[in-house]
Amino acid sequence: MDRHLNTLGLVGYLFIGTAAVLIPAVMPFITEEYAEMGLTLAAIGLIFPARSAGGILGNLLAGIGSDRIGRRRMVWLSALFLAGAMAVTALIAPWPIFLAAFVLISAAQASLSTGINAMIADANRGARARALNTLHGVYGVGAAISPLIIGYIIDQGVPWRWAIGGTGIIWLIYGVAAALLYDSDRAHPTAVTTDSATDSATDPRADAPVKTRALDMLRQGAFLSLFLIAFIYNGVAYSLLGWIAVFMESTAGFSTFLSIAMISIFYIALTIGRFICAGVSERVGYATTLLVLSAGITLTYPLVVLGIHSLWVTVVGVFLTGLSLSGLFPMVLAYGARLYPEQTGTVSGTLNVAMTLGAMIPPLWTGILAETWGLQFALGVNYILVLPMIFLALYLGRVEQRTPITQPAPGD
Repeated sequence: MDRHLNTLGLVGYLFIGTAAVLIPAVMPFITEEYAEMGLTLAAIGLIFPARSAGGILGNLLAGIGSDRIGRRRMVWLSALFLAGAMAVTALIAPWPIFLAAFVLISAAQASLSTGINAMIADANRGARARALNTLHGVYGVGAAISPLIIGYIIDQGVPWRWAIGGTGIIWLIYGVAAALLYDSDRAHPTAVTTDSATDSATDPRADAPVKTRALDMLRQGAFLSLFLIAFIYNGVAYSLLGWIAVFMESTAGFSTFLSIAMISIFYIALTIGRFICAGVSERVGYATTLLVLSAGITLTYPLVVLGIHSLWVTVVGVFLTGLSLSGLFPMVLAYGARLYPEQTGTVSGTLNVAMTLGAMIPPLWTGILAETWGLQFALGVNYILVLPMIFLALYLGRVEQRTPITQPAPGD
């Protein structure tokens, strides 16, 4: 069963990587189309909170739902819903409706991501950090390749909305295949043990008040620190990815293709970093890995903001920034799953809410600040998010020393 779950998760996260970079890859074309309709950068920046509103809803519902109905059922249902939402969005033009449609896309994608993360954490209880970094490394592969494909296709004259519709077709195929696999396993119950560690059909704890558990988690210093790191990680990453193509094209004068290629450079580094973290994190410790990554982003992020007049400095800065950010979220998920091993759905959903808030708030203020002071200043302001991460990692290191989590917890 674990092999089936790992394969399902890895394939799904490869596609999630493709879907996640759709907006950054087509952001110059969205900006161009809707700017011609009279929208400002601040107004166009509302696309980030619109997506995040759906993401928060999807994460919360999926976190609770996957603990109750099972991980795999949540995965294939979310995939099919995401396919439908993308198909609808590709056909919509008016800005208010376009924004509303992204709420549906984000809710479905968040639900899918939460379900897969919880499923992989349950299936690899003895080495969660390795499994989750590998999972998110595969995500990086999809995210690195797809902007190049999208950029090339659009350069050939294909409308940018077709990229959204084509991604929807991918999710339709995945959802159907996952549903067929789920039905096949149910028809042959000897092939599997349980759908998840907390499948509602077999675990009486599924009736416990999951929402209260999540609130209790956030009252704990260690979990609150993980929540903040997840927020900061995605706030920095998504602000950069969301605006970097526009930034490079308008401020540095790069071509459209080269500007979009920066997204691929970022994700190549992200992928490499996650596979490195998968190899070392179980040996050096979760908090130590977080500390090294936090120190890395503190040193490398300024290169992106200050080096825009040199192509090579920009490329190196984007690469090192992606490398430094790489393992932050997988490590946060692994740490949280070790703290609450029987509630991985709630852990994943709650930490994904932090990710979603990060994808909503910093990119929004980046657009607002850019309207008055320019994108270079706006992206530079986000450096204030980076500095606290070193202190959060040091605190988690003290927690880890008091309660070691580098070895499987009892019952893992």
